[in-house]
Amino acid sequence: MRVLIVDDHAVMRSGMRMLLEKTEDVKVVGEACTAPEAVKLAESSRPDMVFMDIELPGGSGIGATEEIVRNHWCENVVMVTAHDSRSCVESALRAGARGYVLKTGAIDEILDAMEQVCGGGTYVTPLLQDATQTPGNPLKVDPLVEARMSERLSARELEVVVGIVDGLGSKEIALELGVSHRTVETHRTNMMRKLGARKVSEVVRLAIREGLVVA
Repeated sequence: MRVLIVDDHAVMRSGMRMLLEKTEDVKVVGEACTAPEAVKLAESSRPDMVFMDIELPGGSGIGATEEIVRNHWCENVVMVTAHDSRSCVESALRAGARGYVLKTGAIDEILDAMEQVCGGGTYVTPLLQDATQTPGNPLKVDPLVEARMSERLSARELEVVVGIVDGLGSKEIALELGVSHRTVETHRTNMMRKLGARKVSEVVRLAIREGLVVA
């Protein structure tokens, strides 16, 4: 796992590097302290994962994330920030981020986010989960949205979309639906083909745009 760390505070970058390099099979391939530098390093190093701050000199981390994801330099971007507003979470997800962690939380949560995202899911810190859904109330599909999307997706494929938006990996979706991991992977492949999506972040953005995420 090749990781790029982006933060304008040297102490934060150092702390994250120490944490990540203690983790087996993780290598920090670069550090950036500005948005333009983050984009440049992502293009040159093509990391497996980027940990990205939002407030950066030279631009926004959300803008940098969008550029990195759009150009396929890295699909797995996790925001690590002090911003705890709903709008920031939604903007980050729309830009293509697959994780959102608060700096005020436990630093080990970065490892939780990495594991979840590496498994094909998304991760939003529990303190902000109500920004995308109501805690304890699973994501459900609005009937009007279902009517629109069911023209392209089967009922089971739609359930897989909901699981992906809920931050679940394929194995977790399989457990939720009571089917095999291979079945979920088949539905996932068919769903992405029908939606014209090449990666999970595009499915998440489409689901948000269509209003699939409802409380």
